[in-house]
Order: sequence, then structure tokens, then C-alpha cells
Amino acid sequence: MKSRIAQGDWSNDLPGERRIADTLQVGRDTVRLALQQLEKEGVISPAAKGTRRKVLIQQATDYDPSTHAIRVGLLSSKNLELLPQPTLLEVDRIRMALASLGGSLAVFSPSWFHSARPGKRLRELLKEEPCNAWILHRSSAAIQRSMEQTGTPCLIRGYPHEGITLPHLDIDWAAAGRHGAGALWRLGHRRVAVLTPPDALMGVQAAVHGISSLGEPGFEVVVAEEDGTAEGTAKVLNRVFRSNKPPTAVIASRPRQTVTALSWLNLQGLRVPEEVSLLSLGHEPFLDHLLPEISGYWTSPEMVARRLVRRIEVLCQGHGRSGGNPWINPDFRKGKSIGPVRTR
Repeated sequence: MKSRIAQGDWSNDLPGERRIADTLQVGRDTVRLALQQLEKEGVISPAAKGTRRKVLIQQATDYDPSTHAIRVGLLSSKNLELLPQPTLLEVDRIRMALASLGGSLAVFSPSWFHSARPGKRLRELLKEEPCNAWILHRSSAAIQRSMEQTGTPCLIRGYPHEGITLPHLDIDWAAAGRHGAGALWRLGHRRVAVLTPPDALMGVQAAVHGISSLGEPGFEVVVAEEDGTAEGTAKVLNRVFRSNKPPTAVIASRPRQTVTALSWLNLQGLRVPEEVSLLSLGHEPFLDHLLPEISGYWTSPEMVARRLVRRIEVLCQGHGRSGGNPWINPDFRKGKSIGPVRTR
């Protein structure tokens, strides 16, 4: 908040608590504590009924981000409260890392994020919210293309779409998928179902490609797209397992699919892993409470945040590329949900 006041983003009158909370993606209690501290420091005036707090310090004019502490904007498809827990942990670690450098993170989830033509509104946002660099989270091809056209320092937290040359950082989902397929192959599995979400991002597509490219003779992959609901996931599982050649293993590309698949298999009387193996490509903490222990892939949010901030620092120094390996290799946790194919 002090940074935004110094930059001149908030001049004369401070916005209301609700607007500040929405802008900074924090709770109102946090905003109130910050306001009390700013009042003690003489940055803003005391609260008065019916009026907004006044800004008491001199604001900067003609703000130039390059002359101030790093301010990074995160452009997200969803508000923070709707993001998965690992992403929230990652955002929190990014905030901490930037704060240690005297910088800050601002999170934006505009209503036009999924627009087919976001260019005009994106340029308006970049003008209204000056940042040294931006992070694009789960971004569409239209968002990536529009950002690339502006020439703004930017890092994609995810996979770049075809034709996009922006620097990026993401899990090597293709390698994870291929590794998982290989692990199942060595256990005797020859027909595997892969659950994919309706909004299959580039990372999911890369994972499916990695699984399908195993290249072992007789290895078959059945891609089953669900509709984002538990009922939809159960429906596609029912269709796949009622086929003439049911799979002996299921690979979930999303942690939520893992929960639905495990409960559905239990309802069908199919034991995991004795009769069907279950592998999760993604991980969220709630999976740690399931039995049997889920086999899958895990990445430290702290490690990801550190690597991301290092690349952001390079971009803020005026380099066109962020440097370093853009791929993160997740850790494989063997668990107890995959096993050898049962002999009949």
C-alpha cells in the first residue's frame, strides 16, 4: 500500500477498505491492520465517519517502474480464493520473496480474461497498473499473444501456446506423463485411461502426448474427457470400464479427478491397486488423506516461487529472456495406488 501511494496510484483520498481488499486480494481484516500501521507512520489521516482517509505524504509524479522497487503483476483466470491450494502457496511464497527484495505482488483477475480479443483492455490495465514485469497464470492464447504484442516484460507461469515466444516456467508435464506411463508399463499395464478436464490447457495436452508417446508395443491410451463435475467424471469412467477392453489403470490429470475415480472404483467393487491402478499427475494436500496412499507427482511451491522470482528479476533488469531452464521436473511419489496387473 505504501508503494502504491508513493507511486501516485492512490492520491489525495485512499480507496475504501473493500476496494483495497479486492485490488490486493487480501482480507479486510488485513487491510484494517495495514491502515492502522500507515496511520501510525503518518502516511494517511485517521479515520473519520463518512469520509475517506487522506493521503498525507507527497506522491511521486510521472511514475517510472524502473526507478522503484520491483512491482510484479500476476494476471490470473480466477480470484485467489478460487485457485488450488498449491497455487495459493506458490503465490504466497512469491509475495514473500518479492518483499525480501523490497518489492510487491499485485494480483488481477479481470472479467475479460477469457475474452477472444482482450488486447484493448489489457493495454488499459498495463497503463493503469504500472509494473516492472507480469506473470501470466493459466492464460489463453489470446492473452499471451496480446501481452507479447505490447512488448511488456512478462513470464508465462505455464505452457506457451503455439507461436508464442514469451519466456515461461512450468512443470514438464510431457516428461511426467511419459514417466508415469512407463511405470505402469513395467507393472504389466497395456491399456490405460487418461482423465482430462473440459478446459484442457497446454500442460494437460503435453501430459497426454507424453503418455501416448511411450512407444512400447501393445500400449493403448484411452483419453476420457469429463465435464468438470464428479458426475461427469463418473459417467466417462462408467463408459470406459463398460467397454469390451476395460483399462487396468487410470491416470488423473487433475487431483480432483483422483478423488472421484477412487470413490467410483470403490462403488463398483474394484479394488485399488489389486484390480485397477490409479496414478495422479497433479498433487494437492487433500490427497494425503486418502487410502491407499496415492501414487503421483509433487512439486515444492517454495522451489517454484524461488525460480520464478529469479527469472522475474532478470526480466526487470531489461533482458528480453528470463534465462535458465523453463522446465521443472516434479518428484515421483510411489505411493500404494499402483501395482502389477492381476493375473486372471
